[in-house]
Amino acid sequence: MEKIKVALILSGLEAFGDTHIVESLKEYLPSYGFELKIFRIDSQNVAKTVKEIEEYRPHFTADFNTKGIIWGEREKEKYPLHALMGTVHLTIVTEDPLIHAPNLLELRKSPNMVFLITDLRYGEFLGSLGFPNIYYFTPCVNFRLIPPKGEKELPVVFVGNAVDPVVVVDSWNQTMDAAFRDFGVEVGEFCFRNPEVAPLYAAEYLLPLMNPQFQETFNKFRQEKPESYFVWLAQVGYYASARRNWYILNFLEGVDITVVGRVEGVLPEGFEVAEIHSFEDRLSYINRAKLALTAFPASVPSGIGFTPLEIAACETALMINFRYTLPSFFKPNEEVIAYNPLDRMDIEEKLLFYLENEEDRKLIAERGYKAVKERFTCRDRVEFVANLLKGVYEQIEEQKKHTEGGGELPS
Repeated sequence: MEKIKVALILSGLEAFGDTHIVESLKEYLPSYGFELKIFRIDSQNVAKTVKEIEEYRPHFTADFNTKGIIWGEREKEKYPLHALMGTVHLTIVTEDPLIHAPNLLELRKSPNMVFLITDLRYGEFLGSLGFPNIYYFTPCVNFRLIPPKGEKELPVVFVGNAVDPVVVVDSWNQTMDAAFRDFGVEVGEFCFRNPEVAPLYAAEYLLPLMNPQFQETFNKFRQEKPESYFVWLAQVGYYASARRNWYILNFLEGVDITVVGRVEGVLPEGFEVAEIHSFEDRLSYINRAKLALTAFPASVPSGIGFTPLEIAACETALMINFRYTLPSFFKPNEEVIAYNPLDRMDIEEKLLFYLENEEDRKLIAERGYKAVKERFTCRDRVEFVANLLKGVYEQIEEQKKHTEGGGELPS
């Protein structure tokens, strides 16, 4: 039996979490009867990349978050490469699809799209755009990429970006109408005060409270420019995440904290900033920490994301904000330390307690590690991908027997 050929197209802009999946596909997919070849888009010579992919003649093309979509033309119409080649395209959605709305809106015209989503809310958005083939795929860790356990020399790392919300709003002044900017801040603040609410729903709730003239202007904006509206929502989510992280960090002055993420703004005195140049650098800092403090970003509205799994896989005690979906992934205060993101006392008390009580902290770290090892390994996820693609391949082959030239992906 011929091997099923998959072309994984990488843009070079993939996130750190995507590395776990890329390496796992390379490692495990061939054992399920697949041949995987990775193509990296040559931004200086995209035609060269296209030619190499066409010569490979894959049955499937794949990418992350539509970043590997290459557009071409046929009879003066714009088409993605997989449509021109007649292949099925798999997009693994590990980031908020709102960020990639312009691409997704274009892709609605394209047949043969399959989405693997790492957050159920992503599926709601993609479904609203009319995409039918959506499958849930829990984030995972490739333990081969996790460094060996060493000395825990750093007391606390904060894993995430530390961006002063004022910096975010200042950047909006360059690109956003003042009324939209002010409404964006209002929606972002609402999301900060109500951590379970995503910007999309917060905007829907708050818009009727605004003056009628603004309501009319805003409704016209999102009806006539949906791609710009979705990007606006993503920017509001970024503000809400920045607000949450900045709030937490600014009352922890005096605690020995190293920030593992991008920093924009003036941090409290005594904080260190990790030097991150690679995927390995980031994991090294997490692996050397006794405790890792983090917060769910707005871009991960209901899932777990990759960062908490990486922290637990490093056998570092994970401290993360509680929300209603957290128990679906970890047992709060058994496998992770869960805190109320709006309660300063709760955050400070738990952080200091687990820093001072080594046995309790180590127990959390050990249980978290065991949970990831048992429930969130990438090998299991690759098996799911293999079975999914085999099912699609068999359906297409069956169709070919009954229709000349094949057909579109069955929905």
